Amino acid sequence: MGHFFSDAVETALQCIYYDLGAGRGQEGFRLLEEASAAGDGDADCLLARCLYGPEYTWPGHRFPTDEARGDALMRRAVRRGSAIAALIAMRCGVMDDELQEAMPFASLREAFDDVLGKAEQGEHFCEMVIGNVYYWWDFLRIEDKAPEDFPSGDDFRAYLRDNALRCEDWFWKAFRGGISAGGINLVLLYTEGEKDLIPPRPEKEIEVERCGAERGYPPWQYLYACDLFEAGRREEASLLFRKAADAGEPRAFYNAGYLYEQGIGVPQDYARAAEYYVRALDAPSASPAPAAAHLGMLAYSGFGVPKDYDRAFQLLQWADRMGNQMGIFYLGLCYTYGHGTPQDYARARECLEAFPGDDPDKCYLLGWMYCRGLGGPEDIPRGVALLQKAGDYPEAKEELSHYRKTLFTRQWVRR
Repeated sequence: MGHFFSDAVETALQCIYYDLGAGRGQEGFRLLEEASAAGDGDADCLLARCLYGPEYTWPGHRFPTDEARGDALMRRAVRRGSAIAALIAMRCGVMDDELQEAMPFASLREAFDDVLGKAEQGEHFCEMVIGNVYYWWDFLRIEDKAPEDFPSGDDFRAYLRDNALRCEDWFWKAFRGGISAGGINLVLLYTEGEKDLIPPRPEKEIEVERCGAERGYPPWQYLYACDLFEAGRREEASLLFRKAADAGEPRAFYNAGYLYEQGIGVPQDYARAAEYYVRALDAPSASPAPAAAHLGMLAYSGFGVPKDYDRAFQLLQWADRMGNQMGIFYLGLCYTYGHGTPQDYARARECLEAFPGDDPDKCYLLGWMYCRGLGGPEDIPRGVALLQKAGDYPEAKEELSHYRKTLFTRQWVRR
C-alpha cells in the first residue's frame, strides 16, 4: 500500500497533480475509476474533483465535466470514510446535515485531524486541502464557532484573521512540494486579501508565478511568460510560452503560435505557428477566436499551410462571430473577391471599415468601392480621399486617374 493512500490513489495523484507535462492525466483518471469501483473512498473523492471541471484540475488533462456524477461520487466518498472528501465536500457544497450525520467520523474535526496529520508528515495534496480549509473559513464549521462564542467582535475578528492567515504557509508547502494548484488560492490571497482582515499584497503575485515557472509547472510558465512579455523580456517569455505549450498548457498554444508567426524570440516559421494555432482551436479554458483568426489569415495567404480560401473564410467568419476582429481585413478580402463565399460588397465595406488604420490595401479597396458605388451608395469625393490615402499604391493611382475635379465647383467626378 502507499504511504498515505492506496497505491492506485498515490499514482493517480502523481499523474494528475504533479506530473502535469507528462501527459499522464488520463492514466490517473483510469486508475481512479478502477479504485473507485473497488470501494476506495479517496479515489471517489479525487475522481469527483476531476469531473468538477477545470476549476478543480488542470485543463490540460481534458477531463470530462459531469457535476452531477461528481456530487454523487463525493457523497459516496464521505460515506466510505475518506477524510479528504469530508473536507472537500464542504467546498463542493454537498456536505449537508444529512451527509455529515452519515459519515463514519465522530465529527468534522476528526476528519480534519486525519488530513492534518498527513499534511504534517509532508503529503502535499493534503497540505493544499488544509490550506483551503483556512482560506475558505471552513474552520468555523469544523470548530463549530460563531461570533457569539467570543467576548467581543474584535476577539472574533482576531480569531478569523489568525486562522485565515494559516493558509499561506500550507499553500506554499503544497506549491513548492509539487502541487501546481496550490498556488491558485495563494495568488488570490495576495491579490485580493481577505475582506477587511488581511490587506492584499499584489507584489507577491509575481513571486508565486516565478516560483511555479522555475519548478516547471505549465500553468505558471504561461502566467510568468505573460509578465515577462509585458515587461519587454520577449526572448525569455518566448521560451516559457513554448515550454508551457509543449507541456499541454491550453492557454499557451495561441501565444506560441503568434511568436512563431511573428518571429519573436524564435526564427519566423509559419508552419510551426499553424500547428500551434490548430491545437488552440479546441483548447479547453481558452478562447479559440484569436487562433482561428490567425490561422484563417495564414490559410488565405498560403503561409505555412496550403492556400485554401474556403477554410480561410470559415475560420475568419468563426472568429468574427466570437467577437474577435483580428482577421477582419482578410474577411473583407473574402467578401470583396468572393473567396470562400459569394461576393458581397456591402459586407466587404463593413469589414474593411472596421479594420483600424490607413493600410494602403484597405484605402484602395474602400476608395474603389465608394467611387463605383459597390456595396452602397456612390460617393466619389469620399472614395477619392481614400484612394489618395493609399499613397504610392499602384492600383490606387490607376483608379485615381479616372476622376477629376470640376472647374467651378471643384467637386470630384468621373472623367
